[in-house]
Amino acid sequence: MRIAAVLKAAERTLTEAGRDASMAEWWLMHILGVDRTGLLVRLSESLTATEAAAFDEGMQRLVTGEPVQHLIGSAPFYGRTFEVNRDVLIPRPETEELIEWVVEHVGTVGEDEIVDVGTGTGAIAVTLSLELGKRVHTVDISREAIAVAKRNAKVLGADVVFHEGDCLAPIADESIRVLVSNPPYIEADELLDETVAAFEPQLALFGGADGLDFYRQIIADSKRVLRPDWQLIAFEIGYNQGQVVKTYLSERYPEAETGILKDINGKDRIVFAVREGIAHGNEMDQAD
Repeated sequence: MRIAAVLKAAERTLTEAGRDASMAEWWLMHILGVDRTGLLVRLSESLTATEAAAFDEGMQRLVTGEPVQHLIGSAPFYGRTFEVNRDVLIPRPETEELIEWVVEHVGTVGEDEIVDVGTGTGAIAVTLSLELGKRVHTVDISREAIAVAKRNAKVLGADVVFHEGDCLAPIADESIRVLVSNPPYIEADELLDETVAAFEPQLALFGGADGLDFYRQIIADSKRVLRPDWQLIAFEIGYNQGQVVKTYLSERYPEAETGILKDINGKDRIVFAVREGIAHGNEMDQAD
């Protein structure tokens, strides 16, 4: 059977199982060791027996809902490849928008003045370190997640200091100027797609009854760790959490400018606070 027919049949199988049909193409490219252009070139060819067996084995896992990133063992993020497994949340494209905003708006900072809370794969901390050329600190309560993030930092050549602990607890008093986090923010009783609920760590998903526990905890402790000359705070949020998290920041930092940014899909995605007197762009699309 030609590769084109194999791919078409696999996409139909995934669709009938209620899965994302595009995962078949992604998996097939991995099996063949090609990008999309390379796949198109080979559509008229046939799989070898070894390739067909490996593809079929992966398809069985995809039909059960296992993410293709787990089959491959990696996921793309901000133009780089990060190792992923069941101990970490798979990086989402929306988080790239958080990185873009921070990189664009951060001022001059020194080494060890940026902290990311909830490292997971290390995607935020590693990317900020590489994009800004600075040593970044990051915290996670999961020892297994830190192990994955350390491997990513080493492979990608990022300068990151890892702390095991709860939110900002391991960070020294008045030691940082930039605080970034994509914490767990899903409500405890929210029903998730089984491809997420069954294969990604619960610790990285749920943020208490209303999904806001970690925002409250991080913001409450941020006064302790931020230096008097702090620059900015930026959180990724759930689509319906913007106004509440913005209020938390405004109450804690009444002197700061706070706002909400929408993602490429028009949903609230980032809440920020910028210290009064800090220069920044005027394109931040604030929401009251």
